[in-house]
Amino acid sequence: MSARGREPPAGLASPGLFSELRRKLIHLGFIVLPLWLLHPLAPWPRDRSDFRTLLIGLVLGAVALDLLRLQHPGVRKFFRRFFGEMIREHEELSLLGSTYLLLAALLAVEIFSLPVAAAALGFTVLGDAFAAIVGKAWGRTRLFHKSLEGALAGLAACLAWAAFLAGAGHLPWTTLVAGALAASLIELLPIPLDDNLGITLFSGYVMKLLGMPG
Repeated sequence: MSARGREPPAGLASPGLFSELRRKLIHLGFIVLPLWLLHPLAPWPRDRSDFRTLLIGLVLGAVALDLLRLQHPGVRKFFRRFFGEMIREHEELSLLGSTYLLLAALLAVEIFSLPVAAAALGFTVLGDAFAAIVGKAWGRTRLFHKSLEGALAGLAACLAWAAFLAGAGHLPWTTLVAGALAASLIELLPIPLDDNLGITLFSGYVMKLLGMPG
């Protein structure tokens, strides 16, 4: 094999890809939450009230930790040491994306039925992660400060999640496709709102407006 043949694909050598992969692997771990909403994995939590209690506690804890990080130099140094480039520039002076995701989960459980909340959160977790990874590695066509390649990857992930939920009978296929399209659109557009909140709430409302019970 020639030296040229041994070279890694250009996409895998993209600057900052390793940090993005580590960040999004943590993000993907949140998929357990929408799965739990649909299929309780333990005796508690099991219903809306249980999930509300759990998520309120998690949100309060995450916000308290963020405030401590923002105000206490020692805690801020600890985060920089262990998470480094995984913390984005705008998060240096604001809440972390994980905190926004927990807040989005709490709002979704409050506003929507559990199947709709689970669908919307799955779109957020999977769509955002795959859009970011593919966009970072192979994004070439710029669109709204992001990439067309990443947006298509995010849409594919959302449609796969929609197919899983429809196949299991949780929601109608047409409702889920509309939610997936809404989620992908919000992920792509440069709106001044954290993606975790924007994708979850917008896609959830689209599905709710199509006739699903709130």
